[in-house]
Amino acid sequence: MKIAGKVLSGPRIETIVLPRQGGDVVIRAQAVLNFDDFEKQCPQPEPEKRMYPGGKEVLLVDSKKYKDALSAYAEKQTNWMMIKSLAATKDLEWDTVNLNDPDTWGNYMTEMKESFTFAEVAMIMGAVTDACGMNRAKVDEATERFLAAQAEMPEE
Repeated sequence: MKIAGKVLSGPRIETIVLPRQGGDVVIRAQAVLNFDDFEKQCPQPEPEKRMYPGGKEVLLVDSKKYKDALSAYAEKQTNWMMIKSLAATKDLEWDTVNLNDPDTWGNYMTEMKESFTFAEVAMIMGAVTDACGMNRAKVDEATERFLAAQAEMPEE
C-alpha cells in the first residue's frame, strides 16, 4: 500500500530506554498487525443456543457463562498482544510465559512487576498501547507538523 507515492514501511515501533546502574534497558514495543495466531489458539467464544417450540433458535448472549467466556477471551487477547508487541525487544526472554500456552500469557505482568517499578511498567504498557493503537497527542503533533509544512509552501 502507498500513500502519496510512499510505501508504508513495517509496523510502528515505540522505544523506551530505562536507566539502570548496570546499563540502560531498552524496551521496544511493535504494533501487532495480525491476530491470526491468537485466533488459532483462542477462538472467539460462541454463545449457547436454545431451541424453542416451533423451531425458533435463540443465542444466549446474556448468559453469565457466555459473558465470563468473553471476558476471559478479551483478557487473553490483551495478554497475547502485550507479549507479541514486546517481542520486538532484543533478547527479551520470559521465564514463565510460553507463547504456545494461553494459560501462561497473563504471567507477563507478574514478571514485569518483578523487574520494573510501577511507573516503568506503566510506561512500557503505554508504549505497547501507543504502538498498537493511536495516541491522540502524537496524532495532534503530526497534524500540526503537516499543517505547518503546508503553510510554509508557496501558493501556486
